[in-house]
Amino acid sequence: MKRSTLIKHVGTLAILMFTFGVMAQNPPSPYVRYDSDVTAPDTTDYVTFKTGGTTMGYYALPDPVYHPTYVSTGTLTGGFVWNWTNPTHPGTAATFNKPGAANYVEITYTVAGNYVINVAEQAPAGFGSCADTIPTVMNVSVIAPPTFTISAPALASTCGDQAAQIITVAIVENVPANWAAYAFQVTKEIDEIDPSGTVLNDGPETVINDFTTNAKLKTPTLVGTSPNFTWSVNTDPLIVNNGHRTRYVYRFKKASDAPAAAAHGVISAITQKSDYISPGIANLNTYPFASGNAQVVINSGVAEITYIVNPVPSTGPIYHIPNQYAY
Repeated sequence: MKRSTLIKHVGTLAILMFTFGVMAQNPPSPYVRYDSDVTAPDTTDYVTFKTGGTTMGYYALPDPVYHPTYVSTGTLTGGFVWNWTNPTHPGTAATFNKPGAANYVEITYTVAGNYVINVAEQAPAGFGSCADTIPTVMNVSVIAPPTFTISAPALASTCGDQAAQIITVAIVENVPANWAAYAFQVTKEIDEIDPSGTVLNDGPETVINDFTTNAKLKTPTLVGTSPNFTWSVNTDPLIVNNGHRTRYVYRFKKASDAPAAAAHGVISAITQKSDYISPGIANLNTYPFASGNAQVVINSGVAEITYIVNPVPSTGPIYHIPNQYAY
């Protein structure tokens, strides 16, 4: 029986807690065991493909006979090596870099597609140069970043009060529903304006949904099956305030806890995980919002939906030349 197992990197504490409730010291958090079957796994490690390739880190758990203190102290017996290979790939093999501990590797995936990663521990000459003949196996799927397309209906009429409208988001990401999760926020602003569009009463911009990187939108609020997911949000009833033209603006922005330097857009659970090494957990990538119809305008990366409702004109009295004018 094989004694070593492959440990895969998972990028969020929520996934860590769900997958493996109590964690030993080594490999370090947030790394957790990839699959219970080391030679024929039935699970997949999902990675977002980024321009230039995506680099992920992995540990192979050492043989406990040769490395008895590894779990408690991280100590490896000297001279042992871990041979990482990529026997199956989508046309371009992954590349391997070993910058740290002997049982650690950073794998760069340069194209999207499915990979099979193998690792085999080998002893030094002093222990007979024995190599594991049954490598540990991991399945990796490198997928395109999510697309996030926002659509909203045009008003049938802008005259007087109107009903609430439904804004719909279509998300495409090739992951199972239980890994589909997204960080972004939605705000609203209600202004009263004059006939020329000058603001008479500048309402505050308030947050109505904030799906943070730690509390993403996910099932059951998110609906659909891989790779197509949807979510919707209702506007307020579109009411004419104080007899003035009233403008309602709904905006989709990056999550409140997204990096300050990041552009507006969405972060998924898989893209956040895939950023763990590069650009790093403090500098996550966002992926842009897209407009699904003319009602949605992208302005400096922010998706904006604007509705204006107008008061019904109140007709005044008729004026005429009085009968007594020439009497």
